[in-house]
Amino acid sequence: MTTQTAFITGAATGIGKSLVQKLDREGWQCFAGYNRQPPDALLATCSERTRAVRCNVADASSVSSAIAEIEAVLGDGALDLLVNNAAVVGGAGGGIENVDIDRFKALFEVNFWGPIRVTQAALPLIRRSARGRIVNVGSASQYLTIPMGSSYPVTKSALQRVTQALRAEMKPFSIQVTCLEPGGVQTEMLNITEEQEAELWDSFPERLLPLYKTHFKFPGDAIEASFAVWSPDKFAERVYRDIIRAKSLKPNYVIGPGVWLLPVIKRTLPDRAHERIFERMFRR
Repeated sequence: MTTQTAFITGAATGIGKSLVQKLDREGWQCFAGYNRQPPDALLATCSERTRAVRCNVADASSVSSAIAEIEAVLGDGALDLLVNNAAVVGGAGGGIENVDIDRFKALFEVNFWGPIRVTQAALPLIRRSARGRIVNVGSASQYLTIPMGSSYPVTKSALQRVTQALRAEMKPFSIQVTCLEPGGVQTEMLNITEEQEAELWDSFPERLLPLYKTHFKFPGDAIEASFAVWSPDKFAERVYRDIIRAKSLKPNYVIGPGVWLLPVIKRTLPDRAHERIFERMFRR
């Protein structure tokens, strides 16, 4: 039986790390993408089938080099699975009224354009597979309305829409595509520090700060109080069972403790009712 192969970006920590570990245990050959932080802790837990590949998804030359390195290892072989997991969450907090547009663009470079860059570069290898799959990792946060914290879910919402188009475009070529939308997973993104909270409030000019503090909670506190969390390992087990082993992929998967309810609320409630729910969550 041919060993199945996977490239997972953002694999040094969190969801990406746990997915690589799970696939390695199941006998896959994995390429663990990383940018600044080498995945030494990950490699120490995996077999020799798993190797680290430097890949800054915001840089086209880095992406090209990563795919070339993978192709050199695979030879004439195929890439069976691409998981576009790399993402950043911070740096563009604050209200729309005062958000740093350059930082907002930087989030899009990683969270939206990054998956597109990697997909374009990897598709020639994926086309060689009889069972090629692409999983874009979005976020269940896109179903929330988060005052002063909209930048990350906006990038993930855009990724969901482009994933829908990619899914339709790849279907004639028997390449399956889906959007995985995690919520309530204990990763570094949820470990919001006092410094990050201070940075958000400091983003407001002095004339606006008391106005926003009067009406809104710090969004990280509201989210932490509203959702339970799973470990990345538990999440990876569920992803392996529901997505990677699935015969046919659904358009999207919302996975995490209780977050299945979010798209149901979005789909079934009137917009005003949906709006009131999140006003109660984030308003003081």
